[in-house]
Amino acid sequence: MESRQAQITAILERLAANTGNDVNGVAAVGMDGIVLVSRMSADVNADRVGAVAATMMGVTRRVSGELRIGAPQETIINSLQGTFLVLPAGNQSLLAIALRQGANLGMVRLEAADAARDIGMLI
Repeated sequence: MESRQAQITAILERLAANTGNDVNGVAAVGMDGIVLVSRMSADVNADRVGAVAATMMGVTRRVSGELRIGAPQETIINSLQGTFLVLPAGNQSLLAIALRQGANLGMVRLEAADAARDIGMLI
């Protein structure tokens, strides 16, 4: 039987394959910011991405609570040179995705939701 890390790696690779060249990097991250599995580009520090993703989701959850709008489904930073998307993957982990500028956000969001669900079931 494959290890949990190998199973998560397969999920991340499937996400990247199904979104073409829109995804620059992807990581599964614990709620504490510790990277479980990363497929980030070589010029990106995956540990920093994990810490930032956990911080983003923490802040998003606090804001959602204050506004009484329910649990967040995703957090998106859209910038001039790309997009960064963070989704909960179950109760104990997150899925962080770096996208190229001009990426098909709709398709990535669909694939990301499936990947986050699958990761959440593993962890």
